[in-house]
Amino acid sequence: MKRRTRPFYLAQTQPGFEAIAADEIRSRLEDVTLRGTRTVADKNGMVLFHYDGEPEDLMELRTIEDLFYVVCTIDQLPPSYAALRLIEEQAHSAVGLEAALRTARRLRPGRGGEGKLRYRVVARQVGRSAYRRVDAQRAVERAIAARSDHRWRLAEESALELWLTLFPGEALLAMRLSDEQMRHRSYKVEHLPASLRPTAAAALVWLTQPNDDDLFLDPMCGAGTILIERAHAGRYRMLVGGDSDLHALEVARANIGSRYKPIELHEWDARQLPLDAASVTSAAINLPFGRQIGTTDENRSLYPALLRECARVMQRHARLVLLSGDERNLTAAVRQSRHFQQRSTYNVQLLGRPARLLVLEHQ
Repeated sequence: MKRRTRPFYLAQTQPGFEAIAADEIRSRLEDVTLRGTRTVADKNGMVLFHYDGEPEDLMELRTIEDLFYVVCTIDQLPPSYAALRLIEEQAHSAVGLEAALRTARRLRPGRGGEGKLRYRVVARQVGRSAYRRVDAQRAVERAIAARSDHRWRLAEESALELWLTLFPGEALLAMRLSDEQMRHRSYKVEHLPASLRPTAAAALVWLTQPNDDDLFLDPMCGAGTILIERAHAGRYRMLVGGDSDLHALEVARANIGSRYKPIELHEWDARQLPLDAASVTSAAINLPFGRQIGTTDENRSLYPALLRECARVMQRHARLVLLSGDERNLTAAVRQSRHFQQRSTYNVQLLGRPARLLVLEHQ
């Protein structure tokens, strides 16, 4: 009896968030086997995994930007021109292409069109080799066009997307299953400068370990993205957010609309919160990086003051998750604080800029 090949997926994240996404995948899905993570320079993180359940379940993941079905993997890829022939041969004979096509069309019927299937190839390269990225892209294009399972034609619009990622000694060819809605979210009707991407906000929320009885706080809520992602993460007792910027609060109210109740939004100074002591069970904050908002000089006093106020309003053992591109002031403020213990650190990148994500526990 022929052994069934398990469906093989690739989840793409913002750089540095792949370990968080891997934890979400492992925790939320049954019958999943993780196959490791990868990083594409400063562009993306990746999580590779097998999953036997319904592919629709994967579209509900909150911390990933894109989802792919892995068509084939090529190991021991040489850095010489010989790699191009190997890539073309593997893409031409890959049995995973048919499974990828079925899954893509199950999630979005009619994808690729009827008759000749429209396809395009996107190639990315990590490291150096004798051949160019575009050479590998054309090798895959030739391979798909020569397949006999379907009639294929290159096209840019409404096409099936095949992404080839080249690492030193390894190549991954995968078909994209998602579209831009997975990372942009339909609720984001209004935006602000330095507003957090929804997938990053979901990662911060995930790290707070959401609980059904949460009184969840974002004291510098901006466009409200973190609060909304907490609402999507599961049940809660109350969402509480605020900001000192009235325009930011208007944007947050527009994004929240009439959903996500019970929720409260306040105009306030995050260093002096009108909240009872030990009332908050978890919190997440996208701190001002000191570039588009504020300055690093202002952060030197802001960060410690904010930590002191969070310590006052948070319960013992409550989790506080912080994100900042001002790593020096963030590290100094946490080191000075006697109220929080650092549990984990993630070095991430947001729009090409390095940032640090800290998970703290109130002592």
